Amino acid sequence: MPDARVVLLTARRGAALAGAVPLAVTRRWGVASAYSLPFGTYGGPLVDPAEPDPAAVRAELARALGEWLRRERVARGEVVTPPAPETAPDPAWAALASSTARHVAHVVSLEGRTFEEYWSAIDRKTRKGARQSQDKGLTAAEEPQALAETHALYLEQARAWGLSRPYGLGFLRALLDHPSGLARLFTARLERGLACGILVLTSAGQAFAWWSGAAPAARESLAYPFLITEIVRAMSAEGRTLVNLGSSGEKGAIERFKESLGAEARPLWAYRLAPRSRLARWALALKGAR
Repeated sequence: MPDARVVLLTARRGAALAGAVPLAVTRRWGVASAYSLPFGTYGGPLVDPAEPDPAAVRAELARALGEWLRRERVARGEVVTPPAPETAPDPAWAALASSTARHVAHVVSLEGRTFEEYWSAIDRKTRKGARQSQDKGLTAAEEPQALAETHALYLEQARAWGLSRPYGLGFLRALLDHPSGLARLFTARLERGLACGILVLTSAGQAFAWWSGAAPAARESLAYPFLITEIVRAMSAEGRTLVNLGSSGEKGAIERFKESLGAEARPLWAYRLAPRSRLARWALALKGAR
């Protein structure tokens, strides 16, 4: 979203950052939209895991966001929470929304267990497939220099899917080169070349398998599930406790695939922001009519 500006709403306890909501804000046809965040990631409310009263931080962020939405006359938008054990939406955030939708993400929990314990508990066919992949010469590595190759595979997939605005190579390169080291590229290769690559976002004890590109040969060689299990192995070795495989839009086949990799479903909430002024509602109705 090259035309977006970034807004960060924060909550502090003394000098310490207790929570935040990052927003990407656009304005078209006089209509302001705010999304947290627009690239398939989870935008909030984000709360420090060490915070003693997370509910109070979320409520304060909701209050601040509500004031900001009214001041900016935002017509629409969405806030998507990270997956969590909560089984109901947060009342303070639901009050900001015209509607609230429940989705699920699939995560591999490594809390209190080794990679070997994870491996022995996953689907037997998945383990067999991984061994067959290795027999075919498939190897996995962390390979940031393969970004251009992976991006080329991604563009081929994007054309086949009819994706109108695929991520640019420059955007992904900026993430991979960021000094924080939050983004890392893992690849699976056959002798004849790159089978697939997955860009993983990491922070503290968590990892998120966020973006990928795969060749047609990836399906035949079972490269994709093999690479995910190798990413879980790497994250376990680093002491991370959660590998997030993302949300699948309730597509049953993809969800079953993730469950075969030992992932469990956890709820997340999408709060679709209500128009904050009469002018915003009119502008949104006019845009819909146009």
